[in-house]
Amino acid sequence: MKVPLVSFFVQVYNTGSWAEECLRSILTQAGGYEFDITVIDDASTDGTAELIASISDPRIRVIHHARNAGAIPTANEGYAAMRGNYVIRIDSDDRLRPHFLERTVPVLETNPRVGFVYGDIATMNLKGDVTHEGNMVRRNHRAPLGDEFVPLLLNNFVPAPTTLIRREALLPLLPVPSDLSFLDWYVTTGIAESWLTYFVDEVLADYRVHPMSMHSSMIRDHTGERTILKILDALFTNGVRAQEKQQWRERVYARNFLVCADQYFGSEMTGDARRCYAAAILREPSLALRAGILRRFLATWLPRSWYDSGKRLVRSQLKAQ
Repeated sequence: MKVPLVSFFVQVYNTGSWAEECLRSILTQAGGYEFDITVIDDASTDGTAELIASISDPRIRVIHHARNAGAIPTANEGYAAMRGNYVIRIDSDDRLRPHFLERTVPVLETNPRVGFVYGDIATMNLKGDVTHEGNMVRRNHRAPLGDEFVPLLLNNFVPAPTTLIRREALLPLLPVPSDLSFLDWYVTTGIAESWLTYFVDEVLADYRVHPMSMHSSMIRDHTGERTILKILDALFTNGVRAQEKQQWRERVYARNFLVCADQYFGSEMTGDARRCYAAAILREPSLALRAGILRRFLATWLPRSWYDSGKRLVRSQLKAQ
């Protein structure tokens, strides 16, 4: 079989009509590039399989699991199935903009040192209506082409659905460790450690925000925090760019503990928020000088209702002024 230029892997589990929308966003890509699509349905029980089967296209290969294998094993299976020079994994509740390939493929074709190219992203609601059009990626005005390893360690800013990866850069990272609860940051930091990256300042995909997403569950069961620390621990002990990592180590861990703290605080997991705020401030004491961080940290010692009431009171007074 002829090797396509691009391989898509769509990871599916109980996403119903969203999966069909995702697939059609791939099939209607502009630019005329040769691609194939591997769809893995991880034992959906809601009729998703039938919706996928209704889309007939020779570029699509569908694999159905008899039993649910889980996100990481399914991802590893999908990565192993992709044959193209450039690859992308996309969750079936997201969708691509029609110009995704036109904006990303030429970058990888003309820049052999670039490991992946990514763009901006929009958010959409359950119905597919766009709720926030772009400006979601915070890069502090860095040049589009560059070394973003340290910035990525400090902040996971690369939107997975917009990311086209050079397969050669991905292979050394496979298989993804089975004890991770999410994989995109593992992939992007692992590639950025040895390759350059490129940012396209344009919305390339739509990310669906909904309560069934894995993000909220990873906060509640602490697997998100554990995965962050496992990825960092592995990167900081592998010997690559050791001097640079030593210089940034405390700040990197501090910023990631701060991310976890804010997530726990927003989920009203007060004890975990307090623990992570303390861990962040211990590693980067200047964080305690930031009013918002200090306010939230101190609030973890109070009943949450007091904090929320005080916040509403301050807001009402500011409006009155």
